[in-house]
Amino acid sequence: MHDTYILHIASWYPHDESPYEGDFVDRHIRCISTQVCGIVYFGKAVNKPLVKMQISNYENCKVYKRLFQRAGSLSNYSKYHALANHDINTIIKDHGVPLAIHCHAGFPGLSLSSALAKNYRIPLIFTEHSTIYQQEKLSIKEKLIFWHLNKYISKADVVCPVSLAHSESISAKCSVKKIDVIPNVVTNPFFETLLKKSPSPSKLLHISSLDNDQKNITDLLKGFNILKNKRPDVSLTLVGNSNITLVKRLIKRHKIDLLDIKIIGPLEHTAIPKLMTEHDLFVLWSRYESFSLVIAESWASGLPVLCNESGGITAENNEALGHLSKNYTPEGLADDIDRTLNRYDEFDITEIRAYAQKRYSEVSIAQKFGDLYNSLSIL
Repeated sequence: MHDTYILHIASWYPHDESPYEGDFVDRHIRCISTQVCGIVYFGKAVNKPLVKMQISNYENCKVYKRLFQRAGSLSNYSKYHALANHDINTIIKDHGVPLAIHCHAGFPGLSLSSALAKNYRIPLIFTEHSTIYQQEKLSIKEKLIFWHLNKYISKADVVCPVSLAHSESISAKCSVKKIDVIPNVVTNPFFETLLKKSPSPSKLLHISSLDNDQKNITDLLKGFNILKNKRPDVSLTLVGNSNITLVKRLIKRHKIDLLDIKIIGPLEHTAIPKLMTEHDLFVLWSRYESFSLVIAESWASGLPVLCNESGGITAENNEALGHLSKNYTPEGLADDIDRTLNRYDEFDITEIRAYAQKRYSEVSIAQKFGDLYNSLSIL
């Protein structure tokens, strides 16, 4: 007797050489798998490949990872498809034809996913996370990736952007059959930490890839430097699993005082809930976002958020949840942080958590995908 399952094709997923890559995709799939069992396939070109495919078992979910030898970009793409076709044929031989294909992040897995869905005449769901639809300037490689995405996205029965802003960006540039916005998931530990409110707020937190092109770390640091003149007690914690060296160079280049700036990384995702409760305000100053999971995680931790409107869920921010800045300059950032800390007593951290619970909790997101699968007659 064959299994009843959804086959998830993950273009991003944690692996030995990059244990934090696509960890949010992993959490997304595990959440969905509470509705119907999932099998995950992930292929990646790496520097130190493994001879055999890795197979892991989780509750309601089985993961197959194929790590192969890195080569040139086109060679990587061709080898991915050659190996993936063989691997997935083996998976289907062992487990039967899946109820549907669910692709997470479009490159390189969307072309493979669309071919499988067509071959087995089953629905194709595509959850997209990439910010490539929002970027104004693309490198040659990014242009090739976008060409790939634009070619295959119309073949999906449903495209699931992770935010309304993300949906609008995709719809503006691509032809799609149907769109159903389903956010990223905030896992239970963020809702289980003890809520804390400081009597003298001064601790700022920023967590991201620390990629300056997207996250605008330069202006974040400049704004903090200006803020120090108004509030000498303020401190900033920067957390990232990459680009730490780049941030240190930016601090040195712009002659920013290192006093009261703490840089942490790499950091396990499980350590973030406690870290958030030890701070007073989360700050995001990006140029573009598809979702910005750390904002939702901050709200789940009862932490107010200050951000500019850069896509994703930033537009949801309001005076009850933090502050949505309209002045996208270092001076504007400093002024807005100062004003937000001055009215810190107004924030109801219990209500902030309740807002996130309703929209981004595991129960909420699992139900949304359950409803989507039902609408496609999968369940």
